[in-house]
Amino acid sequence: MASIILTIKNIFHGVVAALMLIPIMLTMGDAGDPNTPVETYPESTNLYITEHKNPDIAAHRSGAGLAPQNTLMAFENIIEQNDTLGVDTLEFDVQITKDGELVLLHNLTYDDTSNAVEAFGKKNVYVSSVTLEEAQVLNLGENFEINGEYPYRGLRGDDIPYNLKVVTCDEIIDYIEANSNGEYKYCIEIKSIGGNGRRAVDRLYSIITERNLQNRAIWSTFAPDVSAYMKSEYPEISRTADAIEAIQFYFYFRMNWNLQDVSPSYAALQIPYGSSALDNIINLGTREMLNYAHKNNIAVQYWTINSVDEIRLLAENGADCIMTDYPQTAYETVKELNKD
Repeated sequence: MASIILTIKNIFHGVVAALMLIPIMLTMGDAGDPNTPVETYPESTNLYITEHKNPDIAAHRSGAGLAPQNTLMAFENIIEQNDTLGVDTLEFDVQITKDGELVLLHNLTYDDTSNAVEAFGKKNVYVSSVTLEEAQVLNLGENFEINGEYPYRGLRGDDIPYNLKVVTCDEIIDYIEANSNGEYKYCIEIKSIGGNGRRAVDRLYSIITERNLQNRAIWSTFAPDVSAYMKSEYPEISRTADAIEAIQFYFYFRMNWNLQDVSPSYAALQIPYGSSALDNIINLGTREMLNYAHKNNIAVQYWTINSVDEIRLLAENGADCIMTDYPQTAYETVKELNKD
């Protein structure tokens, strides 16, 4: 209970900080100048900063527009078709089960993506409330829609293919590594909070280090206390800024202050853009902001970018990673951009 209260307090403080800073940010003007030169820093030691106009293409939630998100089926789809999809980075979300297994799921409950309410006879079936074995009754393709249809709806029992069942982080990474040549990067977000979040960090650290993926994996969380635990216990693993750090970064950028005064320890910002960022009320994709990040050896990764125009603009402005539900669209857009 104490850890839950602490988490709520930390999130509350972050929200308060954001509400206090937003009016200041909005008065500063943030349209950016499209004629600003894109600055490059070839001496950068950050593995997640990419060449200008060649951002990594990340399959968001393992390519949520192509197959049921965060399932083995989605990863199989990426691996088998990557000649045309052009994925560099696999982005997915993990949470810890009641029995300590790290499984893939974005939402805190199984309700929205599966038949959990039917299977368990109640709403709000949290990952932490059931064991991995108990969760195996779920069909994670239940609510996946493509072209107006639900191709996997209604599958139950033995009719649920294994690649649509709840899958562990160990299984997914082992599948990827066994079916590739070590070319993929990983962006893994821990969704569990409080004590469960910290246990998830411990488990994910073991998974990453046992497979020697330290140079290809970056982890993240929106929970400030879980982020602080990552930073204090496992500083050797690259991480993204938490919400409070991202707000601080943006404020320092708008004020043109020296970010090194606060000694940022994160390797990347993972931030929204366009419709994912309040329709650009705050423009997080300007060349000026990207130059500022790169000057401070920080990569900038954007979610969830499905628009061709937004993909092209961010790549032109110096984005390091485009996280998208439709990786082929991003891949083809970036290829066309580099023909110009």
